[in-house]
Amino acid sequence: MRGQTNLFALVVALLLLTGVTVIGVSVADAALTDATGDPRDRHAATAVADRLVAADAPVTVRANALDSEAVDALDASLVETLAPPAADADFRITLDGAPVVERGSPDNGVTVRRSVVVVNRSARSRAAVDVARGSTVRVPQGVGRVTVSVDPGSNGTITTVRANDRVVLHDDTGLDTNATVHLSRYASTSLRVEATENATGRVTVTYRRQTNEPRVLRVTVDV
Repeated sequence: MRGQTNLFALVVALLLLTGVTVIGVSVADAALTDATGDPRDRHAATAVADRLVAADAPVTVRANALDSEAVDALDASLVETLAPPAADADFRITLDGAPVVERGSPDNGVTVRRSVVVVNRSARSRAAVDVARGSTVRVPQGVGRVTVSVDPGSNGTITTVRANDRVVLHDDTGLDTNATVHLSRYASTSLRVEATENATGRVTVTYRRQTNEPRVLRVTVDV
């Protein structure tokens, strides 16, 4: 009799354990479904996020580095052009929660995230090369373009401006110009002036200093 009782208790325990397991798997499966969402939404959201942070995107200066001015100009039409899976979909793009572009109501869609930096060049810097002293101007890393203004003065001739070892401006008869010079963003640059003996004058270099601010890009899409 005791053996039958123990057997009955074992069966009941197994049934209870099976029920708990089934319930646990069901809950886990539901949680996984909530986390992944609609595959079409996830595909579209991932496509938008990946294209926005790509090195060759029109809103980046390099991979995962967004140009602040380009981001301000971003609109729904450009998003569709960059990521066709988002065509006709509702979507929202934010940076640290601040809205960038929104169309429709994508609250039931899928959100993907990317860690980025936002590059801002709003701060303008200016430095001058004193030709009589043969000095140089050092431009910090991250600056890809400068304006070089050459004022030859009344004595001698300024013939050449070099960026590191590269000649960026040259005229044997003398420079007197206001020109845009492109530099590498990936290293600092020394701008050096070459002139005739006893030359005077001034070369002014103007550029926008770059600031990098870490942000979280969130893209939500509901196809």
